[in-house]
Amino acid sequence: MMSHHGVTPEFQGIMDEITSIGLDWHSETLVENSKRNKPFIAKSIKDIASPQQKKAESAIIISAGPSLYKNNILARIKDSGYEGSIVAIDGSYVRCLKAGLIPDYVLTLDPHPTRIVRWFGDPDFESNLKGDDYFSRQDLDIAFRNNSNEENRRNIELVNRHGKDQKLVICSSAPMNVVERTEAVGFDAYWWAPLVDNPGSPGSLTRAMVNETKLPAMNTGGTVGTAAWVFALTALKIPRIAVVGMDLGYYKADTGYQLTQTYGPLKDKVGEDNLKDVFPEFTYPDTDEVFYTDPTYYWYRCNILDLLAASKSTLYNCTGGGTLFGDGVVCVGIDEFCAGF
Repeated sequence: MMSHHGVTPEFQGIMDEITSIGLDWHSETLVENSKRNKPFIAKSIKDIASPQQKKAESAIIISAGPSLYKNNILARIKDSGYEGSIVAIDGSYVRCLKAGLIPDYVLTLDPHPTRIVRWFGDPDFESNLKGDDYFSRQDLDIAFRNNSNEENRRNIELVNRHGKDQKLVICSSAPMNVVERTEAVGFDAYWWAPLVDNPGSPGSLTRAMVNETKLPAMNTGGTVGTAAWVFALTALKIPRIAVVGMDLGYYKADTGYQLTQTYGPLKDKVGEDNLKDVFPEFTYPDTDEVFYTDPTYYWYRCNILDLLAASKSTLYNCTGGGTLFGDGVVCVGIDEFCAGF
C-alpha cells in the first residue's frame, strides 16, 4: 500500500521502523494520559454541530510548515474573504490569530509533556524550555525560535483573548499541561481517541484508550495535519478540503540536513557520506522547486496518500511547495481555492 519514490531498501527499512518506535515510545503515555484525562471529558467529536451553509461546503486545514510564511498563505486567506471552515492545528493556531484569522476549530494531537503547551502560550515557559533545543531548531514558526519570555507572554494574551468558546478538537492522550491550559482559557473541548493500531489485535493501545474513555477513535496518519484533514472529512463531512502548510519536507535551497529534526539519528545510522540516501528529493509540480524529505515525513506522506485512496476523496493541496502530490491530490493556488475555482 505504500507510495514509493525510488527510495533505497535501507530508507524503506528505516521508515518501517518508525511506527513501532513511535508506539513503543508513547505506548504507556497514550493510555495513562487517556485515563488521567477522563474527568475532563464531557463531549466527543460526535457532539460537534454540523457546519452550516458555506462552512459546510469547503474547508482549509492550516498546518504549520515553512511554506505557510514563505508563501504568505494566511494573509492571502484573510484577504480573500474566504467563508468556508478553517481548521488550524495547534502549531499554526497562534500564527492564525496574529494574522487576524480566527479558526473555526483547533486540533491537537501530540502527547509530548513539555512542547505542545507552548502553542497555546505556556505558563511554565522557562522550566519547560530547559535542556530542549527543539524550538530553536524547528522551522514551523520562526517567531518561536527566539525562545523569548516576551513572545510567550504575547501568545498567552492572544490565546486568552480568543480561545474562550473556541472549538478545540483534543486527543484523549493530550498532556496534562495542554488540558489544564485550554481548560483555564475556556476552550469548548471535543475529545477523540487516536487510532494508533488495529483495535482487534491483542494488546491494542487503541482499544485500551477507547475502552477507558468511551470515545470514538480517529485515524491520524501519524501527524496532526493529517488528523485535521480526517476530522474535516469524517466528523464534519465537508466535501472540498484544502491543505496549506503541509510541506512534509524541507526546502532544498535554504535548509541544510543539519537543520532537520532527524539529522543526528540518521547520520549515526548511515554515516555522513550516505545522508543523500535518506533524504530523497522531490520537485513540486507547480513550481519546479526542489524539496527533500526524511523517513518520518515520507511515512506521513505515504499515510495520507493511502488514506486518500481508501476514502476515494480528493485533497486540494494549496501549500505551494513540499512533497505532497500524487493520486488523489490536486495542486492548486490558495487564491484560486478561496475563490471557489
